[in-house]
Amino acid sequence: MNAHRRLTVALAATALTLTSALAAGSPASASDGPGRTVPDTAPSAEGAEPLVAPVLGTPDAGRVTARASSARRPLFAFWGLKYNRLDGFGFQSAVRGSGTSIELAAAWKTYRGSKPLLPKVFVQARVDGGKWSKLKGAKGKIGKNGLVRSRVPAFTVTAGVPAQTVDYRFKTKKLKKGPKKARRSIASKPVSVRFENQAMYTGEQARFYAPIANLCPNSNVTIDTTGALAGDRAGVFDWQNGLTINPTLLATYTWQSEAQKLAVAIHECAHFQQFHLWGGTNESWETLVARSGEVFVPDNNPSGPTTPMAADWAPLEHAADCATSIITGGIQDTYGGYCNPAETAAAGLLWQGQRY
Repeated sequence: MNAHRRLTVALAATALTLTSALAAGSPASASDGPGRTVPDTAPSAEGAEPLVAPVLGTPDAGRVTARASSARRPLFAFWGLKYNRLDGFGFQSAVRGSGTSIELAAAWKTYRGSKPLLPKVFVQARVDGGKWSKLKGAKGKIGKNGLVRSRVPAFTVTAGVPAQTVDYRFKTKKLKKGPKKARRSIASKPVSVRFENQAMYTGEQARFYAPIANLCPNSNVTIDTTGALAGDRAGVFDWQNGLTINPTLLATYTWQSEAQKLAVAIHECAHFQQFHLWGGTNESWETLVARSGEVFVPDNNPSGPTTPMAADWAPLEHAADCATSIITGGIQDTYGGYCNPAETAAAGLLWQGQRY
């Protein structure tokens, strides 16, 4: 194949996969009967489809390969939308609370021989479909793993506005080498994030945000009345939709007090803290899971009876249970087990904005 028409792909060959540790936290039964419910809190990756790398050395489908067209191909380009990532996951849209940031990533490629010409990359944003503008403080870092990444600064919704949708994309600066017609600036396909103004919450959103307003002020609250996101749980921390509560299911727990129901939001808030304090990405979540296993263990209360551990008990969930207990004084449903003094102290660090 002619060198000028040879496609050199720089993309990580490993597709995005979910860890076995997360699979172990899949939703379980929502209720064990009156007096005890599983806390309905397993983190969820609903909507995060695995990424499959393009075939190396193969042009995009339908691309003209004639010599004349080859000279006009950009020296550096991005793969399509489905290869973009939000916080390391394979979805292209998400819901976040005002005051949070995201990590943007896009797969890149080059058409000029085996040694790519790499441009400078910056991030552009547009609010509610407005004009694209360069985002101050956000630069794209081109990695050898085939991804351009950038940690995007936190976005704050305008006061008095319930929510704003921000689109993000990478934009390259024109190169100064190679065929002139191929030096042009290229933009990646955008991803979209809906940022919600917590101060404007009403109804069920306000109800479940109230107990976490001082604990996780930047968290959003998504209301899922059908179980489409939370499944058979009353609440989940969903990577795409954030803290998600099903008040319809909670309403069937007639034996629970209001404090017990609100404790579900506090537990999910602990997961929010875990996720963001460890980096807020799919990759950093694995480190969090490993660290939780070093600190939180299945043990019994030496001074009295211990709530039996649920089948899906996990160190990550036990950490959130212990953190929740600090706030509620134990008025909550748990995965069981005992929060020993060392675990309680470690879990308390989450409310201080620190890792355990």
